[in-house]
Amino acid sequence: MDRDTRIITPREVEGMIADGRTVVILDEMVLRLDGWLDKHPGGKLAIMHMIGRDATDEIKV
Repeated sequence: MDRDTRIITPREVEGMIADGRTVVILDEMVLRLDGWLDKHPGGKLAIMHMIGRDATDEIKV
């Protein structure tokens, strides 16, 4: 982990979701995908069902 990397706690992720952000976990990183919802080729539901969850296995096939 480099010095610019910040550790985000599960409680912070829950807070992001409560604030209406679309966040998923990928390789132990939190990704905000708000701007990607309408652009995802599989549709927004492909992202929505992974909010707050580890999507690593879903993304890396």
